[in-house]
Amino acid sequence: MRRRREDGGYSLVEVMVAASLMAVVTAVTLTAIIQIYSGVNRAEETVTVRDRIDVSFRRLDKELRYATWISDAKAVNGRWYFEYALPPVTDSNNVRQYPCRQVVLNKGVLTMASWNQPSTTPGTPFIIAEGVTADATKGPVEIYMPEDKSYALSGSNPVGVGTAFEAQYVQIRLRFTVNSGKVTLPFDSIYTTQNIDRDLAKRITSGSLTSDCSKGRPTT
Repeated sequence: MRRRREDGGYSLVEVMVAASLMAVVTAVTLTAIIQIYSGVNRAEETVTVRDRIDVSFRRLDKELRYATWISDAKAVNGRWYFEYALPPVTDSNNVRQYPCRQVVLNKGVLTMASWNQPSTTPGTPFIIAEGVTADATKGPVEIYMPEDKSYALSGSNPVGVGTAFEAQYVQIRLRFTVNSGKVTLPFDSIYTTQNIDRDLAKRITSGSLTSDCSKGRPTT
């Protein structure tokens, strides 16, 4: 007598359990893939931000240390301006040039423009960094005069510098953050102007030493 073949297939419960297990495995796999891609993107954005900060530092470090005159840093119609003069140079035609620089922060873009006196019109600016955010009150540039005690702050604990410290040269502090995507990194660097000592700083603040570089700033 022939035995009837058992071919009932899977039950509904078995199918539902298998589908649930597959859904869990798929969710875990997708989560891992998303985290990997997120980590890669975050690493790329971090590199991008660090590159922007490095470019900012290198371009400014080359010149701010040798400035011979500086302006105050102020906002004009929502844009932050800061000008400085550099030591005179002689061009290929043996003509004496008096360089000016203007740093501007406008809508998250930090730029620098160059021109030579006696002109008062800044040249075409180039971008130093993008995605820049500065303090709404102080802006991206702070200037410390030799008589300022910038470290004598309540609760401050400067390493290697006493609260009564007074610099002998003007110091320029650039402080802002640079962001790209979900990554935000700070930029905070102080440059000591090796050409603007205590006496020269007093002449600048008193107005006895002026520069046409200041005329490159708009009034509105």
